[in-house]
Amino acid sequence: MSASQRRRYHNVMEDLVAEEVRNQMAQLSPRLTQYIKRGEVETYALNHLPTLYASSREGWLHQQKRGRVELHNQIKTSVRQALMAVQRDPLRSSTPLVKEQHQEEPEAKVLEEPVTMTGGQSKQTPTHPYYWQQESQAARNRRRAQ
Repeated sequence: MSASQRRRYHNVMEDLVAEEVRNQMAQLSPRLTQYIKRGEVETYALNHLPTLYASSREGWLHQQKRGRVELHNQIKTSVRQALMAVQRDPLRSSTPLVKEQHQEEPEAKVLEEPVTMTGGQSKQTPTHPYYWQQESQAARNRRRAQ
């Protein structure tokens, strides 16, 4: 693409959403993230958010500040919804518009919260709903019986 064909404007929301997707995916297990297409998550979230276009450095700084201050919660919610929507149908096939280059990602962390069991024992359980769905009925019955 020549310099005259390059866009002279940018949607700052793309940067903010990409950053939030990275943050939220870093909290998921690697087992789960291997089935999530980052581009689909970002696209879903962007389609549910207002655009913040800028054509100058000053405009970009202003829109970035506006996005971080005024739209932060809306961005977080939209990305969370996008992650759930993409997870809902992991076998859905799609053909990307552009071939994605495989990038080295930092290892994702699984957030866990302690659960106190009878007898004072503490057990770590994943907080992500994906794990709750994987739990078998037998395991739920055993837990209830304790």
